[in-house]
Amino acid sequence: MEDSIFVNDAINEAIKKYIECKDKPENENFDSFLVIVIRALILIYGELDIMNPYRTHNEISLGGFDANLKKFGLSQDLVDEFKQQCLIFYQNENNLTEEKTSFLKIQEILIDMLVMKKKHVFISDDEIKEFQNLLYFAEDSNAKKLELYNKLTPNSKEIMNYLSSQLFSLNHNFNLREYKDIVLDKEAYQLAGYNIVEVMNMKEDEILNINNKVYHFFRIKETDKNKEKRLASAILYYKKYGNALTSGNGYVDTLLLASVVATAFLVIILIAINLAR
Repeated sequence: MEDSIFVNDAINEAIKKYIECKDKPENENFDSFLVIVIRALILIYGELDIMNPYRTHNEISLGGFDANLKKFGLSQDLVDEFKQQCLIFYQNENNLTEEKTSFLKIQEILIDMLVMKKKHVFISDDEIKEFQNLLYFAEDSNAKKLELYNKLTPNSKEIMNYLSSQLFSLNHNFNLREYKDIVLDKEAYQLAGYNIVEVMNMKEDEILNINNKVYHFFRIKETDKNKEKRLASAILYYKKYGNALTSGNGYVDTLLLASVVATAFLVIILIAINLAR
């Protein structure tokens, strides 16, 4: 039993390293990514909820690893994804694409875990600060953590923004489900220059007003019956070509292009006639 794998190679190895160096914080393994992940789990759930399942080799039964991670409402799908992403990170040390994706996703799930806990029990500002210090930001004073941040997500504020938006949403008590019928694709707001967190904290009539401005930004008429499909196409177009000439309507754009080409061709003919005289 002592040599068998608990959950998967990544989590098993991370917990073993945590046990070996938890009383020796100067040990470089203490600040390795997957050990920090275990430290974050312990901060959120308590050491007993993480260590007891490891010692009893209980992954899925009552009081086991999965059940403890779900006690504040985390779904089984997210638990499974968390375990899988830890394994992907562990197995892809020299694959920057895979490593970066799992590096970000693991931290996002940890943030989800903290937010779900905060919905159920009181969490002090000091605890939130301690948790935040375990995440990876450009301002990190820990040299080992900063080195990994610069390797995988240089200059990225993705995790910082995700933590801020989740805590902001929680502290201001707005619920995305309240506005699910009127909220546009978040990329539409971002491309049009609006902050999705600020938009979601607005009243319904204010969101509708912003929506009109977003449609106007993409040159889509508010009265267009197919405006949502037009918006989806416009977002793809904008991301590919930037703020180039577009009506938001593929057919109209084709006609516009054809008219420009025809005009240019006519100008060339006129110039040729004049030169022939």
